[in-house]
Amino acid sequence: MQKGIYKKELRDYFTEFVMLFAAVTLGFFAENLREHYAERRLEKQLMRSMVSDLNRNEELLSAQQRALLARKVACDSLSYFFNQPDLHRYGAELYQYGRRIGYYAGEYPLSSRSLDQLKNNGMFSFISKDIVADSLSNYDNLKMQYEQRIKWYFEDVKEVQDENKFIYDTRVFEKASVYTNAYLFIILKPEGNPQLLTYDKERLQKYYNSFYYLKKNTETQLRTVTDLIESTRVLKDLIIKEYQLDKEIN
Repeated sequence: MQKGIYKKELRDYFTEFVMLFAAVTLGFFAENLREHYAERRLEKQLMRSMVSDLNRNEELLSAQQRALLARKVACDSLSYFFNQPDLHRYGAELYQYGRRIGYYAGEYPLSSRSLDQLKNNGMFSFISKDIVADSLSNYDNLKMQYEQRIKWYFEDVKEVQDENKFIYDTRVFEKASVYTNAYLFIILKPEGNPQLLTYDKERLQKYYNSFYYLKKNTETQLRTVTDLIESTRVLKDLIIKEYQLDKEIN
């Protein structure tokens, strides 16, 4: 009698143990599923934000590309007139393009909110797709290289600006400006045939050297920006495809 009761109690203990183990295990799996779902939801949210940043970067880089193309045209044109036999005949053209090559324009800093969040908060581990993680890392490297190079590039622009002070009469620049508001203006070709401040060969040769190197650096920057625009588009399309964001966009 006592032996039967003893066996029954063991079975009860075993059943309770199995039920408790199952409950703990199911709770563990349920918690993991909740965490996984939360991480995937956060991952997709980050990718939506990334696409928004990439759209913005494409706009900024396209604006930079247009500014670089305009400076290249100005450098080519100024080089053409500087190589004419009589500079005195082309004062208006020299002033027009000389001012355009020294126009600062802008560095167009790129959007990096999402990338910074991924890097600074250790959230790269949330990215479940290796191809996207690798592409984001490569894009971040390209972006940092561009931002450093464009700073160096504008140092060359500043050098030409400083040279302009010894070559051109700024009063001519002022008369050939049409302001659209307090900050923006359009550069026009000056009237008549204004003369340079100096025609000293050594000074003009130094100036020519400065804008020649600016011209070559502008061409280099154009290639960099064009490649980065393509990389931006490719990464954006990859993210949209991998996370099926096209369904949300459409």
